[in-house]
Amino acid sequence: MGWIPTSERSNEPGGPKRPAKAFAGVEGIPAGGATPERGQARPLLPRMPSDFYRGRARARRAAFVAFVLVIGSLAFMAEAHVMDLGALFGPHVARSDWAFSMTGARDLSALGLTGRGVTVCLVDSGIDLQHPDFAHLRLVAWKDFVNLRPEAYDDRGHGTVMAGLIAANGSLRGIAPDAGLLVAKVINSAGFGSVQAVADGIRFCLDPFGDGTRGADIISISLGTSAPQLGGTEVSLAAQQALDRGVFVVAAAGNDGGPFDDGDVEVPADASLAIAVGAVDASGRIAPFSSIGSGANRTDPNLKPEVTAPGVQIISTAPGAHYVTSTGTSPATAITAGIVALLLEAHPELLPAGSTANILALKWALARSAATARGQVTPHDPWYGYGVIDGRRALGYL
Repeated sequence: MGWIPTSERSNEPGGPKRPAKAFAGVEGIPAGGATPERGQARPLLPRMPSDFYRGRARARRAAFVAFVLVIGSLAFMAEAHVMDLGALFGPHVARSDWAFSMTGARDLSALGLTGRGVTVCLVDSGIDLQHPDFAHLRLVAWKDFVNLRPEAYDDRGHGTVMAGLIAANGSLRGIAPDAGLLVAKVINSAGFGSVQAVADGIRFCLDPFGDGTRGADIISISLGTSAPQLGGTEVSLAAQQALDRGVFVVAAAGNDGGPFDDGDVEVPADASLAIAVGAVDASGRIAPFSSIGSGANRTDPNLKPEVTAPGVQIISTAPGAHYVTSTGTSPATAITAGIVALLLEAHPELLPAGSTANILALKWALARSAATARGQVTPHDPWYGYGVIDGRRALGYL
């Protein structure tokens, strides 16, 4: 089972060096910068009046004082929380803040919701905890099902991108920065994972310490497969086990949209109670790669996909203290998982309680509150689902 994340890295622009400009001619030196032939005496430049040198020194001192004053003023304003230096000098992460605004995530944040008291399990390629935006991240537990390493890492990068959208708290502020994070590494450096590893990762989310405590409230799976051998096998069974316990499974609808779409969302998003997530762009239009869903043998609010979310040109964290642009149903899934975390914080009575009733209650709220896109079929569309997720409106239906 595997997938390839879509991301871009921007490098500093390069180009050919420009030739040095010729001087217009200074007394004693010919125009064009020509110099005397070897052996000839070099003509001396005339000395400027002493006021010229005193004025130049005063200008340098004034520039230094101005520099110190500016730095001091910025530091004072940052300490007084008047200015965010990270936003001023940091990366241009705000370029995709539209994704958080479109989905109502920032409205929920304005209500004071941060994901506190909610645990999200990320089943992916790992996480790079050295990224400065994870300085305050609460990592509840980590498990490597690929290389069996005890310390958290990410040799693919995809998991770090998803983790940033959910829980970063630095230059990039994720949707639920105070949520606890469980991380199961099930994808290798080439972007592929075995059926067994993915299934074991999902089960780890349910019982990370082997004592039945501190399991996940939400499992975010920004990967999937349409391979027929996975139907009804280990991954599907593990996802169903989580759903039966009342754990919310938020999974990517898949990136096989277009003429070669197989007609349904991928595993494990196809599980009836899972929340399958498609992708839209900044204008709210369905992304051409977003997988179509099917209503066969399904009823409301479980028609696939359930919702769509921003998934085109989304900026997030990357290993090595970098930032990348991600496109796919993967970032749409992470954004949705973060919004679900805020809704559960607002309504802790919906946290997993050993039954599916709470899952259905939240899915009904998402379906009824989703924003209808232009050209979308209502009440359910095989591409848009019930619409673009709107966390602020969903809160009103809970």
